[in-house]
Amino acid sequence: MCSFQSSIYNDYLALEVWTRFQIRQKTECEILNGFKLMVRTLWRSCRQLTTTGIGLFVISSLFAMCSTSQAMEHIQTEKAAYDFYNLNAFVSYQVDTSRTLALDDVLTSDAWVRNTAGHVLNFGFVDFAVWLKLRVNLAQYSDQRWHLVIPYPLLQKVAIHAYDPSAGRVLWSSDLQTVRRDPHTFRSHNINFPIPDYINGEVDFYIRVESTTSLQIPVELWTVEYLVSRQNMEALLWGVYFGVIVALLLYNSFLFISMADVTYGYYVMTLLSIVGLMLSISGLGARYVWLNADLTRYVLPLSACFTLFWLLCFSLRFLRSESLGTVLQLVMRIMCVVNLLVAVYVLYVPDNGAFLAGCVGALSMLLVLIAGISALISGIEIARYFVFATAALVFGSSLYLANIFGYIEPSQLTNHAFQAGSMLEALLFSFALAHRIKEERRHKLIAMEKMKAAQHAIVQVQDQALQQALHDPITHYPNDSLLLNRLGELIDHRSGYDSFALAMLYFPQFKEISSSMGRRLAEDLFARVSARLNQELSTDIQTITVEKSARFYIAVTEFGSLALLAKMGEGYRSIHEFIDRVMQLHETAIDVGGTSARLKAKCGIAIYPKHGDRADLLVQHASAARDYCFRGSDNITIYSSDIDAFGRRRLAIAGELVEAIRVRELDLYLQPQFDCRTNRLCGAEVLLRWNSESFGVVSPVEFIEVAEEAGLMPELSRYVIEEAFNLLHGFNESGQILTLSINLSIQNLMEAKLISFVTSMAELHMVNLSDVVFEVTETSSSDNFETVIENLNQLASTGCSIALDDYGTGYSSLAYLSRLPIHELKIDRSFISQMGRNDSDYRIVENTVKLARALQIQTVAEGVEDQEALTAVTRMGCDRVQGFYLAKPMPVSQFRDWVLRRAS
Repeated sequence: MCSFQSSIYNDYLALEVWTRFQIRQKTECEILNGFKLMVRTLWRSCRQLTTTGIGLFVISSLFAMCSTSQAMEHIQTEKAAYDFYNLNAFVSYQVDTSRTLALDDVLTSDAWVRNTAGHVLNFGFVDFAVWLKLRVNLAQYSDQRWHLVIPYPLLQKVAIHAYDPSAGRVLWSSDLQTVRRDPHTFRSHNINFPIPDYINGEVDFYIRVESTTSLQIPVELWTVEYLVSRQNMEALLWGVYFGVIVALLLYNSFLFISMADVTYGYYVMTLLSIVGLMLSISGLGARYVWLNADLTRYVLPLSACFTLFWLLCFSLRFLRSESLGTVLQLVMRIMCVVNLLVAVYVLYVPDNGAFLAGCVGALSMLLVLIAGISALISGIEIARYFVFATAALVFGSSLYLANIFGYIEPSQLTNHAFQAGSMLEALLFSFALAHRIKEERRHKLIAMEKMKAAQHAIVQVQDQALQQALHDPITHYPNDSLLLNRLGELIDHRSGYDSFALAMLYFPQFKEISSSMGRRLAEDLFARVSARLNQELSTDIQTITVEKSARFYIAVTEFGSLALLAKMGEGYRSIHEFIDRVMQLHETAIDVGGTSARLKAKCGIAIYPKHGDRADLLVQHASAARDYCFRGSDNITIYSSDIDAFGRRRLAIAGELVEAIRVRELDLYLQPQFDCRTNRLCGAEVLLRWNSESFGVVSPVEFIEVAEEAGLMPELSRYVIEEAFNLLHGFNESGQILTLSINLSIQNLMEAKLISFVTSMAELHMVNLSDVVFEVTETSSSDNFETVIENLNQLASTGCSIALDDYGTGYSSLAYLSRLPIHELKIDRSFISQMGRNDSDYRIVENTVKLARALQIQTVAEGVEDQEALTAVTRMGCDRVQGFYLAKPMPVSQFRDWVLRRAS
């Protein structure tokens, strides 16, 4: 610096040219070095970045403390006294509201106001010009070159005049545009006027200032050396600032491109807008970027509007709009639109743009802060970073806006508050986004773990579903699906034996136990029987496993039905011998809820390949053989072609039965019922007969079974009910008071519309339902016992009576009787016919009558075939009797004649 001062002494012009060159070089180097410094700093730890932001605040505060004014009446420059002078305390000013006052007008004006407080003149946003006057005594032999500096780059029009009060003439004049166009003028983002070296002594400076931005006029006097050092310091600070912002901009742009997340895109646009805003505020944009100070009045408000627009968009996305209230979301979206509207307005009316952008910006930042606090209250963890970042921005911008609006005194702290706040906000937002990436990664890992667990659970569920699909839910033995698979394997890979047999066993007693004593008891018993059979078969070398992995030797095709496989050929027993042994396993009595019972199975057998070379065909033929057992007395049936004929006949009967119901080909028969005490005719049981044109006389047992299997019982029962009600109406019209008993099947008791049909038919035929008795069997309660009870209760509520038919043949219990709305018990003919020869049957009938009397239930004895039986049931106290001894079933016409003959 000594050589530099020597050149000043020798040649002021050479000094200024050399200084300009050095300053330009240093400025450019400092900006570049600052940018490089912050690019490197960005990749350091978060603690270093935070320290940088805090350090910026500290530096700004030190700047504020350095800008002290010199307390004296007027400025007297002295050699080596100070490098700069704060002239604000020596300024007088007057307002030019018309913006027409010229220098001659203010020279003679006495409207000057002295700035006695010494603060920076700050008029805020105004629409007038201001004239400043100050007197400076420049030392005549000073070896320092002075610059009159206004360190507020947003002013748009500045003119300066140096006036010699003693000579009464203008020594020098200049303006902002002239200085900035002069290639020899020191290139600075601040407004500075180099005072010519020929001006010395006592000089009055008149400065006219006008701007569409905030009218803030700090006036200082700087030496060249101070100008260089101050420029270097500010270049370093702005280099640090823009280095941080640009580095964050590049980093988040990379994240946006790589992650394709619009949140990062909004933040990148926010940073870009902040760059434009800070270039305008600092004056660097006008000096180095767009090179036209007049464009700043467009760039500044546009950058402010877009900064807040993108910040609002970023906030809505970052905070997850669903965590914000509906009203708050709506207000934030409205403010987005308002910012865009102000930006459009600025394009056409730029002079008011800075003021509007400042007002809208203050509201927008406050709204963003409220949104962050709201999200934090809602439990959004990442919102705490957002609140800190927004608070830093709001605090810094509030100081800056209060400064430019004229509410607080300007200082280095307030002038750089927005710079510090925006950089701290950018750093904190970057931390927040980094935390967001970390959280997203953590959530993705959690999601992946959950997905892995879900996939494992799905596999388990699939395995479980497969097991359930291939196994019976009650016994957990293989079902018919797994049986078919196993049959397919045996057909494809048979070895060690010539053929094999498929045996299908059915235990009808399980259905009766289920209906009379409860499904759970029947299921437990069925599971025990299945396990016992599987255990016995596991020791028989002739048995073929159904499922090798679990050593299961039986399959459950349905409740009460089992299937097993047996090897056939040389060295093995005949299939009859094998099945006989299986059947003997169940000959011993078992306990069923306190009742001793024997299980009697029906077995159908199909042999491979004699009876089929496909798995489904073998199952079909074995099932047909099993069903055929019910047609005869044999418990074991091997499939033959005759069984197919039987099956085809049943299919044909099912088809003909539909037509027979439609054309009313079925005939009603009536079997009389008598009062035991008076021997009076009191009712009749409705029976059904069918003399088919195609099949001749078809047994009721056969066509009823066909109807049940084909699901035709609802139509068949409707036919019987309608015909019986019509018949009952005729009896009533002729004065014959009788009750008619009508049989219902399980399919009727499961039908929701049965009750409405009965009541509608009763109304149609004008029948009193108290003359109707509906008979149900013990096995009619089915698996869905609760539905049956509900429908029977509704049926009984219509006024008809409910009779339990074939009582004693199943596994009835007192609990069973107490839950059903039973009005009659019909004692099965098997007990009545054996009373005279079997004491146990006699006691069963006697106790049944006593039980019914205790429960206040009527009793009807079926199958009375002789006088002895009639006398016995009458003596026991039975209420009604029916049987061939008294009267056989007869057609309706014959019944009418019989009634007439009996009456006569």
